[in-house]
This record gives sequence, structure tokens and C-alpha cells, in this order.
Amino acid sequence: MRFFSLIAVLALMAGIADAQHHGTNRFMGTVAGVTDTTIIVDTPDGKSQTVVLTTDNKYTRMNTVITLKDIKMGDQVVIQTTKKGDRLTALTVKVGVSATHHHSGLNS
Repeated sequence: MRFFSLIAVLALMAGIADAQHHGTNRFMGTVAGVTDTTIIVDTPDGKSQTVVLTTDNKYTRMNTVITLKDIKMGDQVVIQTTKKGDRLTALTVKVGVSATHHHSGLNS
């Protein structure tokens, strides 16, 4: 199972290389909370980031379009954002496979 988690994280990180162009930033982490208007992400460096969500956001899980309601605590995400002052606003949210998604159907 750890192998699949590693693959999912590596797939999410593949797009981070171009993070600083066109006035956008990307970061990755684990979903700590989600509402209709924000997503809270715990980053690998131990920080917590709150990102504002809009009706224009695009959400995908492993290249499949999903909705905000499909994002759960514990999901691994890469979020492309814009920053205005201290406010981060999401553009895209890419979701990997969380540990809870691995367990369904794999251990029979």
C-alpha cells in the first residue's frame, strides 16, 4: 500500500516544477478540513494553509473530474493558487489517492 501512496504523491508532484510562472503558486499537502468556501491543507513542512475556494475551481482525482464534495480529510492534494496579500485563492485542486481510498477493496 505504501508503494501506491508513493506513486500517487509522485504523480501529484509532477506538475509542481512549473509552479512559479503566470503569477500562480502550487503547494501540496494533506486535507485537514474542507467547507463550501475553504480547504485547509497541512503541508509537509508542518504548516497549515487555508485556501479560499470559488465557483470557478477545477477539481480532479487522478485525471478524472470530481466535485468539491468528493474531497475528504486525509486526501493528498496539489493546489494551484493565486495570492493577493495574505489570501490564497485556489485555481485547481488535484487530489491523489488517500489511505482510506486504498483500503476499499484491496484487502480481501
